[in-house]
Amino acid sequence: MGEYLQDAIPAPISNDRIHPVIDTLEMRLRCELLREAQESADPGVVVMKALEYAAEAEERIASLSARVRTLESLAKTDELSKLLNRRGFYDVVRREISSAVRYNETGVLAYIDLDGFKQINDSLGHAAGDEVLCAVGRQLGTNIRSTDFAARLGGDEFAILFVRADHIPSRDRARAMLVELNDLKVPWKGKTISVHASMGLANYNRDTAFEELMAQSDRAMYREKRKSR
Repeated sequence: MGEYLQDAIPAPISNDRIHPVIDTLEMRLRCELLREAQESADPGVVVMKALEYAAEAEERIASLSARVRTLESLAKTDELSKLLNRRGFYDVVRREISSAVRYNETGVLAYIDLDGFKQINDSLGHAAGDEVLCAVGRQLGTNIRSTDFAARLGGDEFAILFVRADHIPSRDRARAMLVELNDLKVPWKGKTISVHASMGLANYNRDTAFEELMAQSDRAMYREKRKSR
């Protein structure tokens, strides 16, 4: 009988987030199989019951895994702009730097800061400021390639990661996006809010560290901001 039970019970699934539920399902499965084994001398009956319980456990685990993925996605998404948030973006940057090391890839990080955003909040209210942030998020999100990543890092700070791309065309594309962003007009209660932004660009390759890339883009952005004053 033991060999039938061993073949019928699926191997444990490794996922720390759903281990408690998996353990409960496995315990139930083993208890039910033990009861069936005690009540029936027919190994075929036990195996059929094992398959039924295993199918139920697999369905429950698949559902829980989907919920975990949804929650993880929400944890990395900025609620206002629907772009990646800081946590999600930093995860992407680290992953792409690792990819650059492995495959000798290059790319560009664009760090964007809105100019005069505090004045919008102070003069028109935070709801108007939120509308501007949403409009900026929509424009950035729709103008990047499907392989690139846009994020709102917090406040009026945004970023774009141009991945697996040559430096010069990526920087040209980033500058073109900045021109489009500075042409953006946001309607608000019969008024039009103009958007002004500064952008800093930093190249990365297989030798670039995460902290170095973020610091370079930050310094470049503030240099551009000082020029525009």
